[in-house]
Amino acid sequence: MKKLFFALAGMLAMVSCGARNNSQVLTHEIDSLMIEKFYVTNNPHTFRIADTQTISGMETGKYSVNWYVDTEEWDFDPETNHIFAKIEFKKGNKILESFVDDEGWSYFGVENSKTIMFKSFRIDDDCTAVVFRGGAYAAGVPKLTIFAVSGNDVKVVFNKEYFIGKVDNDRITIQKEYNGPELGHITISDGHISIVTDEYPTGKTIY
Repeated sequence: MKKLFFALAGMLAMVSCGARNNSQVLTHEIDSLMIEKFYVTNNPHTFRIADTQTISGMETGKYSVNWYVDTEEWDFDPETNHIFAKIEFKKGNKILESFVDDEGWSYFGVENSKTIMFKSFRIDDDCTAVVFRGGAYAAGVPKLTIFAVSGNDVKVVFNKEYFIGKVDNDRITIQKEYNGPELGHITISDGHISIVTDEYPTGKTIY
């Protein structure tokens, strides 16, 4: 039996990203239809920190993400496990937010012989998008999760089932099958995050 980890109140939530235009704070809408709920099971959870990575482009070294393995669920082999059930955002030594999902997240990829936990993209001068690849299994489609980080705030802005195809500058192609056809793309730039798919052929603003 699963219990929901979080719920959004109403169909749209309003959040300030901290970006400023002529000294006015820009406010973004978050569409709850773009966010499938996280959940945790009733099984016991024991977390072990596995890795830490700084968020590039945000006051270097100041913002970071800790990844945790659920030793009750995924810690079969400490040398090869790749599913992380808890992620924790920090600013300096202060924990900003923690998120748990029993299906978890996995490595984004490898760059320069270093394992990459996530990719970050500048939304505007004061806000950064942090993109995670969901846990990869023999069957099923992993979640693609995007957080918006600004100041002391961390908000979930996207969490849906997609494989990540190519990442080219500010553009992420999305697929429903591993190595399958491209179904659309997500773009992160110019103060917004938007998605283009068959459902939204002219594009839809996520954030």
